[in-house]
Amino acid sequence: MPEQPSIQTMALTVTPLNESFSAYVLIFSGPSDTEIEFNGVTLEVSKEEGDEFTALMVNYNYNYDRRITLRSKSKGETISMYPNFNYNLLTKTSFIENTCYVQIEKDAMGERTKYTATVSSFADKEDLESLSKYFIAYLRNRSGTRFQLSTRHLNETENENVVSYYKYFDSFYSGSKTDSYNEYFAILNDTAIELDGFTVESFGFVLYVTSLDYKNRILITNDMTINRSWYYQIV
Repeated sequence: MPEQPSIQTMALTVTPLNESFSAYVLIFSGPSDTEIEFNGVTLEVSKEEGDEFTALMVNYNYNYDRRITLRSKSKGETISMYPNFNYNLLTKTSFIENTCYVQIEKDAMGERTKYTATVSSFADKEDLESLSKYFIAYLRNRSGTRFQLSTRHLNETENENVVSYYKYFDSFYSGSKTDSYNEYFAILNDTAIELDGFTVESFGFVLYVTSLDYKNRILITNDMTINRSWYYQIV
């Protein structure tokens, strides 16, 4: 049955304290074992009613390692966000990833295992432009080299540097990025992985939101975060 993320960001506020420091207030909901990581100056977390938490953080403005991470081991979920110094917005209460319903099914296919992720969203079509959905796997070969593979569109030109690894892991989809409903497929060749001495370090599904045009290095949306991601661990 499709479900929304167990960890959800409900509100994020960034307030300048002076020329050097900013304060962040993050309100989120999640399972009781949800933990928060922040590399700023201070971090105070309080549990409110039900499954709601409030985190107060202070960070030195020139500390660019200001990523906020929420993690629940019981649910296998991780949320990561990189705040932006957007003092014009002050508070953000709408997060497109919260509109998504995700269902992941597993099917044995002899020597291979097929995973299907069904994703639906009630967000507006134009808002879905900033949302990417994909499987991601980290594999390590016999010599210790680690490499990353993720979902590709069937109409994309294949990356010649990773085509040879499709025998171990392949993931694809065929719809449009702005479709309110889509399916994503991933196939792990368990036998080939074992015979060739490969190991799967991690494998999961991601909802990724960005407000940055990486090619031109400019912000394309007026957002409180430069990027955010929700990760569901499968392996």
